[in-house]
Amino acid sequence: MEVSPVAPVAPKPLPEDREGRKEIPEGEGTELGPEGGSRSEQGTVVDGGEVTGDMEKSKEVIWVEWEENDPEDPYNFTARKKWTITCVCCLLTAITALTSTSFPMGNASMEADLHTSREMAALGLSGFPLGFAIAPMVLAPLAEELGRYTMYAISTFIYLIFFIPTALAENIATVIVSRIICGLAASCGSTIVGGTLADLFRASDRGPAMALFGLSTFSGTGLGPVMMGYVAQNLGWRYIQYIQTTNANTRSSGPVILKRRAAKLRKTTGDSRYQCRDAVARAGIVAVLKVSLGRPLQLLFTEPIVASISLWIGFCWGVLYLTLEAVSLVMEEVYGFNIGQCGLVFFSVIVGASIGHVTNRYQEKLYQKRVAKQGPEARLYAALVGAVLFPSGLFIFAFSQGRGHWMGPICGLVIIFASIFTIYVGVFNYLADVYTLYASSALSGQSLSRNVAGFAFPLFTFQMYDRLGFQWASFLSGCLGLALAPVPYILMAYGPRIRAASKFARGLEKIELKEEDAGSDTV
Repeated sequence: MEVSPVAPVAPKPLPEDREGRKEIPEGEGTELGPEGGSRSEQGTVVDGGEVTGDMEKSKEVIWVEWEENDPEDPYNFTARKKWTITCVCCLLTAITALTSTSFPMGNASMEADLHTSREMAALGLSGFPLGFAIAPMVLAPLAEELGRYTMYAISTFIYLIFFIPTALAENIATVIVSRIICGLAASCGSTIVGGTLADLFRASDRGPAMALFGLSTFSGTGLGPVMMGYVAQNLGWRYIQYIQTTNANTRSSGPVILKRRAAKLRKTTGDSRYQCRDAVARAGIVAVLKVSLGRPLQLLFTEPIVASISLWIGFCWGVLYLTLEAVSLVMEEVYGFNIGQCGLVFFSVIVGASIGHVTNRYQEKLYQKRVAKQGPEARLYAALVGAVLFPSGLFIFAFSQGRGHWMGPICGLVIIFASIFTIYVGVFNYLADVYTLYASSALSGQSLSRNVAGFAFPLFTFQMYDRLGFQWASFLSGCLGLALAPVPYILMAYGPRIRAASKFARGLEKIELKEEDAGSDTV
């Protein structure tokens, strides 16, 4: 353990780490969540932190810092340990995504059992992303204060418990409320996992881990209907809930480990000077929550980049949830599929995400080659292609229905989901690069928009497809996707000008200039 005596002044708020570390969400995600990966001198630091109490009375403060090659520093974990934790966390992400999308496979039997309508059953699906929209802005700061292990344990316990009232429900209201609470807790599968990966890997090494995180989100989304289609067909909707039980576990974040070290030293030595920089620089949990809840909305409604990207990715995510309902309608009524066969159609999500994952390697090569010249906009090359392929896939899905083999609309679905994957990853990385210090808030804003769309779209799916017809309803979605396709092209061409007019971007430039001075003052 390393300690550094310095004069008793509050440390200057620092942006991310000096290696370029940015706050990582959730997510969104995976649903990749807005969890930051802050450590000592890393992540968002709430203004107003000050040295108080005994520290003011002391002649100096002894900062508790990481030693070189400190074995408790998550950066220094062995590769095997890092990837074990990563795989367990990504498994949690996949399972929570699976929980979200497996539910509608049981809608038919639930409607008959609970004597409810299609629209009310759709609220059970919508309730889950509603929980994902609300929870991350609270879970992220709580995880930074209490440690990720604590939040994993609490969240997964609540997540598991609320399968029980869902499975035993005697009315649709119980199902809807239980699904919302389950979604609130399950959001840790995207919100906190992103922060865990940020604590484990330096920015230069994090690409493969984040790619696996994104792939697990989409794989779980596809596996839900695939696994539960035949369960719903043969056993009924209640057994979908009985089967879905899991748990996950990981270490606390770096700043929390240092904070606990400092507390232990104060207790064992009786010397109150031992402090953790991150704990001192941060304001109290109430102030952190105010920032966590307020700043994402401020960015969402005042920053053109966040607003336009949130509208775009929100629509894409809404179409993903709309498709969960639309596929069963189309494949059952046009091709005569049963529930189990409709579930197998969602292998298209996994195939599409795998294609997107492969193409992301080329995006990374382009980014490394052109980032020096283009800046954050070098993150958008794959998204440019995805913006065109997304409405194209919707058009193929629309006009191949009933005009040949059932593989026609499935090919359209593969294109849709491959494009959503590239858009999702591109949006995540672009916002993180543009807003650096405020990356967590920017990503929280787009996560809120994305999951609200995931909540809303299934509620009007049946009415839209009934009134417009299957082909024209899908065609309308394609037209809206085409209208939003220029978003990444506009950002590629005019992104630097837009950032120059942003007060947040100007503020970040000032902080980056101050960082050089802060670096010389840090002991």
